[in-house]
Order: sequence, then structure tokens, then C-alpha cells
Amino acid sequence: MNELSQLFYLHGIGYEFTKYTGEQIFFSEDTRKRALQCCGINTYDHNKIAQLNYKLDVLPWMQLLPNVSLVEQTDCYLKVKIDDRQLGQTASVSVAQLGIQCEFTDLTNLTVTGEYHFNGARYIEIALPIPVMPAGYYQASINVGEHHSSTEIWSVPERVFQVEDTKKTGLSIQLYTLKNNERLGIGDFSDLLTLVDLCSEHNMDYILLNPLHLLFCDMPERASPYSPNSRALLNPLYISIGLCEDSKNNAEITKIMQSNEATLLLNNSKQFINYENVSCVKYKLFKALYNHFELTASKLRRDAFNAFCDKHQPTLQTLESKNPLFDYYLQWQAHLQLGLCQARCVQGGMKIGLINDLAVGCAGDGVEFKSQQSLFADNASVGAPPDPWAEGGQNWGLPALNPQSLAHDNYSFYRSLIRENMQNVGGLRIDHVMAIRRLWWCFENNDQQDGCYIYYPFEHLLAILKIESHINQSIVIGEDLGIVPPEVKHALSCSGIFSNSLFYFEKHNDGDFLPVHKLPAQCLLMIANHDVPPFTGWWQHDDIAIKLKYQLLDNAQSTQLTDQRADEQIRLLRFINASAGLKLTIHSDAKSVYGALSQCLAGSDSRLFALQIDDLDEQQYPVNIPGTDKEYPNWRRVLTHTCEEIFANNATLLAAIDSIRKG
Repeated sequence: MNELSQLFYLHGIGYEFTKYTGEQIFFSEDTRKRALQCCGINTYDHNKIAQLNYKLDVLPWMQLLPNVSLVEQTDCYLKVKIDDRQLGQTASVSVAQLGIQCEFTDLTNLTVTGEYHFNGARYIEIALPIPVMPAGYYQASINVGEHHSSTEIWSVPERVFQVEDTKKTGLSIQLYTLKNNERLGIGDFSDLLTLVDLCSEHNMDYILLNPLHLLFCDMPERASPYSPNSRALLNPLYISIGLCEDSKNNAEITKIMQSNEATLLLNNSKQFINYENVSCVKYKLFKALYNHFELTASKLRRDAFNAFCDKHQPTLQTLESKNPLFDYYLQWQAHLQLGLCQARCVQGGMKIGLINDLAVGCAGDGVEFKSQQSLFADNASVGAPPDPWAEGGQNWGLPALNPQSLAHDNYSFYRSLIRENMQNVGGLRIDHVMAIRRLWWCFENNDQQDGCYIYYPFEHLLAILKIESHINQSIVIGEDLGIVPPEVKHALSCSGIFSNSLFYFEKHNDGDFLPVHKLPAQCLLMIANHDVPPFTGWWQHDDIAIKLKYQLLDNAQSTQLTDQRADEQIRLLRFINASAGLKLTIHSDAKSVYGALSQCLAGSDSRLFALQIDDLDEQQYPVNIPGTDKEYPNWRRVLTHTCEEIFANNATLLAAIDSIRKG
């Protein structure tokens, strides 16, 4: 292996991958060089390459301990690297935080777990048995003879946090699409509270949310929750004015609500959210709330606000603000209201409650990127290789994290990100979970678009998920649609992380849908999500008509898709009729077919089954059309009915599904 090839390997630059067609694709050396250059490495500087290889490959064997030591709770060994001539010396390990002190007088009888030869010397890795520690992070020190070192021990559970192993039913929603009780044009935490009560009454166990990440208040039309300003902060537009204590006896609120702008918003019943108008009115109301807080808040509330600011100081300080305390106040209110919703879930007997959603990346001009820019690669963004849904591949336009930089400060960035997104919820769904193993990078190479896979520190990122899930009592779901390496599927399954299956894609190679008994058990099973058409629209071919209307298809493509859809419908009917003994036909209405399909899937072994509120609302328009930006009004379509109306209209179906799941 030459020096450059060695650096490719050590830096996680991919060599090949298996395409969805089964074809093995090899990356050219030129492509791999460009990926290294995006990491700030001069691939023509042979001395620098040699130094990096030494740093990444040799130097770790010269140090007793790395900065971070993973210690599995099922196999409690601290792995230490020594020159084998040190075997005759004594060793001690101290974890002062837990009062642990271990002495080793004979190293020769310890298990050797690895070896490395360099300049005529043999270096070995030995496993020191230490006591089991609670899941968490602990400072430790070690002495071997006269040599001293320190490390941060990560005590890693075998699996992420688990709930009772029974079948659970839930609802998936895009919060902003809910009909707003306050008539301010966007679903908020008050509407979520209403939905929590309805779900509890119908014996549901969880509500899967869209990412609640901070977007861009000064550019409100940038509405995608999957291209956020910051994933560690919440979107203030979800704050309910009425739930805020500072709305009580607030004359300024009353005045704003009677203004022309607010009146227009209150009387607006359009199908799509106008974020410009919504943001304008809500931020005036927010300022009125904050002014009232400043003037009237009790010492108890001021202390609570200050405590929140102290706890979240590192994240809050990333905000670019002319009035920081105002923005901190909004984050405080958002956290309080999200916490109120989760508390209501628990009070209502829901086994999990709210499940948050973590986007795969952040926007390149947002505060998350700007505050952590040293962790990101240069001129590289993340996406996906060609697959059946995007033959040309996908570039999501989100800056790519440099895998080597992630280890900075003992992975503090990723730890904080996961911790923040597990606050005030009972679960976390991780969008594109394959990213903890590898990500497809997109970059320019010789004035052309190029790309390859880059590998990340999988063991460490997986360990963080396990530890944080226990600390925060949060289940973990990994969205694993698309091309997933077998080792990732195996590791996620062994770690107790739920996979995420869309029924639309659960097919045999011949295109027929998998029978119910073959659907995966350790998964969140859904009929549809935000990236595919709602069921009514799918069954009625509305999504094809909409794409034609918005000139996203031509007539020939529309005809081809219509023929393909008709074939899928026949296959779906065959699946339902065989599973349920029914006689549905192509002329059956969408609601009947959806009801029958939902009940079929409710009988699967899948531990988590989610109904999408858009489907219960019989939506025809999608909330998002992947691959579009301004061509279609993504992330704006609201529901037609209120939450109460949706549950009333589907009471019989919901009762039947509950009976099947608990039967």
C-alpha cells in the first residue's frame, strides 16, 4: 500500500460501493484525492501525507490511552497500549468520579487484543478488567510503571434505551400543518397538546414529529425543516401565544390581534402557509410577550429563565442576535411548551410520547455551521448516490462534516447535538442514520460534479447514541431507507435501534409487496411519510396530476407513471385481498383501501406502527416533493380538517387498529 492509499484508508475515503442494481462501483484515485482535498489536505505534499499517516496509524500505539476509551458494559475492559517490554511493570487505574481504584501487579496474564510493530519494537494492546460503570462519560487516569496518561471512559450499554417489548401504535405528523386553534396560520404546541389528548384517548403510544429545528426568522420562506439554521435550537414559530404565561393580561397582545395584519391572518383559510405573514405577526406577538415578561415577571420566573440560559449557554451563544435575551426567551418558551406536551403524553398513559426527528445536516449559512465551521469539510456537501428514486443521485446542499474533526473535544459537538434533540421527548428518529457510518459527499472535480462515500467513526457515534439514550430515557429510530451497508443494519439491530420501513418500498424483486409476516419486527412501519404522496393522492394518481400541473413532468412521463401506478395498485389489491380475505377492486375508493391496508399492517409483528395524519385527513396534495425547491410549495400544505374532526371521522378505523395491535 503506497502512502496516499494508506491515507485514503485512515481518513475514511471510500474505495468502492455496491450500487442498488448490484453493480460494484470503484472510485477513481482522482475522485478520492479531491475528497481528501476537501478535508484541507494537499495531496501533492508527500511529507505532509507521511506525517498524517504517522499521526493516524503509528502514534496511537505510542500512547497508553486515546482521548476517549470505549468500555462496553457487557465486557468491562479498559484497553491500554504498551511496549511489550513494559509487561513486567505494575499498573493502576483510577476513576475518581466513581471512587474506583484498580491495581494490577502482573500484566503478563492479561489478554492481548492487538499488536503493532514499528522500528523493531513490538507494541501491544492489553485489556485491563475494571468494574461495571453506569452509562456515561468518566475521567480516568492510568499509571504503567513511570508512565502516566488520562482518558475519558465512555461506559457503553449493549443497547439503546428500551421500552416494554409490545406492539405500539402512533401517529406521524408535520406539526406546522395542523389546523391552528389560535388561527395564526401555523400549527403550534397548543395544537400538539390537543393532539396528545386525542391520541391518549385512542390508546396510541407516540407521536412522531417533523424536525423542530430552528429555521431562519429573517428569511421565513426558507421553510424546510431538513435544511435548518441550527439542529440544536427550536423553531419559535411553534410557540403557542395562549400557552405563554406572559399572554395573560397583556394589552399589547390584544392590540396586535386586532391589527389589520393579524385580522387578515385570522381570516385566512388557504391551503398553503404564507410564512412571511405568519412570521411577521407572530414575532410582533413574541416581542409583546417578552416585554411583558421584562416588566412583570416574578423572581421565581426570572430565576427559571436564568437557569435555562445557564444550562443551554453553549448552544444559545451560537445565535446571531441583536437582542440575545429576546431570542433566549423564545428558546425558553419553546422548551417549556415542548416539555408540557411530553408531560401530557406521560399523564395520558402513552408508552413513549413524543418522538423528535433529527435532520441529517444543517444549512451552510446557518449558525450551526458558522459556530462549528472548523469541523466541516471545504466545498463538500452531502447527498446520496444514484438509486431507483433519483437516477442522477442527490445533492442535498448540506455541508459535510470532516470525520477526523468530529473527534475534537471528545466528540462534544455530536454529544451535544444528540442530547439537545432528546430533551423533552420520549424518542429520537435520526434521518439518514447511515450517516453515522458513511455519507455520500458531493463536490466539484475538474469543473464537473463528482462524489464518493466517506466513512465516519461509527463505533464512537453509535456509543454516543447508546449512552445519551439511557441518560435521557429516549428510544432511537434510525431512518435507513436507501442503500444501507449490511454491517450498519446488523449493528443497529444488535443495538436495539428501530429501523424505519415504508410499506410502499417493502417489495420482492418481482415488484410484489412482502406478505405481512415478512415485514420486519424491530422497526417503525409506516405506509407513507413526508417524502412520498399521501395515500389518497397516491391511489387517485393526484400526485402525478400535481407534478404535471407544476410542470415537473411532461405528458409522456405522466403516461408512463400512470401505467406504473396502475400496476402497483393491482399488486396492492392482491396483497390486501390475500391478507384480509377481501374483494377490493381498482374501483374501490381510497378511504376503503387505506382502511383495509392499515388493518393488514396493524397485524404485522412490527413493534412500532405509525399512521400518518395526512392519510387520515385524506390529503391529495403532498407536503413535499423531493428534488424540488421553489417549483412546488414544499413544507407549506396544511391539513383540511381540525385534529378533533380527523379523529371523529376515523374513530371506527382507529378502534379496529387498536384492537388488532393489542390482540
